[in-house]
Amino acid sequence: MERYIQKKQLGKGGYAKVYLAEDTVTGKEYAMKIIDISNMKPENYENEITLFEKISKLSHSNIVKYESSFIDEVKKKCVIIMEYCKSNVWSKV
Repeated sequence: MERYIQKKQLGKGGYAKVYLAEDTVTGKEYAMKIIDISNMKPENYENEITLFEKISKLSHSNIVKYESSFIDEVKKKCVIIMEYCKSNVWSKV
């Protein structure tokens, strides 16, 4: 996760949080979904990554673009990097 700097939390759900993140190489902003996998079986978080990889093949103006994903085994986190779509919704979170 060293490549991305977490800025502010955009939202959260039952098992994940989404942050605004900056790519330290390009300076581009992304949405970074971080899933706590410490209590999950590997096949469950691998299914999450597989889902996003399938979504990455879709191209439509109403679908958020998938950039990349990885598993941080040390911190027990599954990280999914997605296009950041600016919205007024986030200001209310």
